[in-house]
Amino acid sequence: MQQKTDTRLARAKAKAPRNLAAARNRSLLRGRAACGALLRQRSPLLGDSPALAAALQLGEIAGARLASIPDTVELCESDRALLARDHAGAEDIFKARLSRLVRQYRDGHELDPDNASTAELLAAHVARAASGAAAGGEAPG
Repeated sequence: MQQKTDTRLARAKAKAPRNLAAARNRSLLRGRAACGALLRQRSPLLGDSPALAAALQLGEIAGARLASIPDTVELCESDRALLARDHAGAEDIFKARLSRLVRQYRDGHELDPDNASTAELLAAHVARAASGAAAGGEAPG
């Protein structure tokens, strides 16, 4: 009887890394697709650049991969629960780093259009949208 229990536990543990790796991959795809969609809507604020084109392409590829899964609400919620245990506090770290980048762009740091990362593009967009709102213009939503 003990052997059956041990075998079941071993199988469950063997599946966990694959499930975690798959959840991480889907989460990455969701993030890339969301950033790509946001940047596509707001690309006039960012201008035309190789970095923007690359980020948009990554977003399109990610969206296509998610569509082929298919990515359901239940799968997303399951992944979120699994990843919350995997990297507790990761969202706070991301928010802090993105906030730091936004402050840099608000303070006049120039975006390198040829080499900017997706995070830098996103931060520049947020900074420009916020400065437009502060100047009395409407911030894009």
